[in-house]
Amino acid sequence: MSEIEVGTAEMAVPASWVRGGTSKCWIFQAEDIDALPVSRDEFLLRAFGSPDLRQIDGIGGATSTTSKAIVVESRRPGQSPDEIVYSFAQVSVDHPKVEWVSNCGNCATALALYVVQHRLVGLSEDATAFQMLNRPTGLVLQATVPTPDGQAPSQGDQLVRGVPFPGVPVDLGFTEATWSTHGALLPTGHPVDTLTVDGAELAVTMVDAGAPVAVVRADAIGLTGADDAAAVAERMPFFAELRRQAARAMGLPDDDQSVPKVGIVGPGTPGPAGPVTELNARMISMSAPHPAIGLTSAVALAAAATVPGTLVHDLAPAGASYRIGTLSGPISLVVSGIGTDHRVVEFRRNSRRIVDALVYIPADTVETEPAVPSAVVSPVPSSA
Repeated sequence: MSEIEVGTAEMAVPASWVRGGTSKCWIFQAEDIDALPVSRDEFLLRAFGSPDLRQIDGIGGATSTTSKAIVVESRRPGQSPDEIVYSFAQVSVDHPKVEWVSNCGNCATALALYVVQHRLVGLSEDATAFQMLNRPTGLVLQATVPTPDGQAPSQGDQLVRGVPFPGVPVDLGFTEATWSTHGALLPTGHPVDTLTVDGAELAVTMVDAGAPVAVVRADAIGLTGADDAAAVAERMPFFAELRRQAARAMGLPDDDQSVPKVGIVGPGTPGPAGPVTELNARMISMSAPHPAIGLTSAVALAAAATVPGTLVHDLAPAGASYRIGTLSGPISLVVSGIGTDHRVVEFRRNSRRIVDALVYIPADTVETEPAVPSAVVSPVPSSA
């Protein structure tokens, strides 16, 4: 439980720091944060040391992939006890803002290991499967973690692109029944729309699967899709404007940094024995090139690849095995149910616990009346 004493200089909250895939995520229990005399946003901003490009006085890692948090809410009332309810927070590095409106597959990977290690679900003898509901978006993830002899693993030998060390393998599945945050795979109803960005009319595919995503063909803006980080970073003003225009077209707020996610797609990379990747992509994460690709962005691209007429499908129609080239190399995913209304995108990622700790913030951070946490919003119905 949170440690709060009147007259003391600090407030302390239990937390775990867990790497999932290419992200690191601080995981908290709702009952600990909500016992504080500050809001969730106020706590996270002060704990992470935001806004500050170095986040020098906090636990943030000064990048979009290391300034993330999960709040474990509860088990969903009336549902199976093996369903964990959580909220994901993207803590801005350079703005006093916490965004609760998106998903993060890498942090969900971290949460899956945390759930098993903290025995929030019953452990099976071989592998433990359970569901995780992201309350703000309604996304339900299928998670499977190895639990040999009914024991939670502390380490594993699974490797993933973008991470030099191994971790515990975690399987995640995104299903069509809940992957659209706002209720439709094609928010505008069209596989391609024309948006005016920086005075130019461009073909844009906008999809909502895992997270809202908008992409343009790389060659439409003088890139290839296999570009290095510097070439992508040079086009940040373009991507910022693309996000604003796509948000308006998708009916979303146009001032968020985390959604819609935006990027470019290009042809895959051929190899001597077949394609190395079916598709190349470069995505933007919180106003910077993502060092690999967010899992939710990969889900969106894979889903788009199943829809004839999208820019992604035209470049590389989805097959059961689909590889996307990123700045860190190709990532692989499995797509099933192609041509049906029951599509599923599955990944194998890895995770490792780094720290169990108390996170301290000054007791006088903000003196406010307890408020309804900003993460508590009405979920999208699971049938959306």
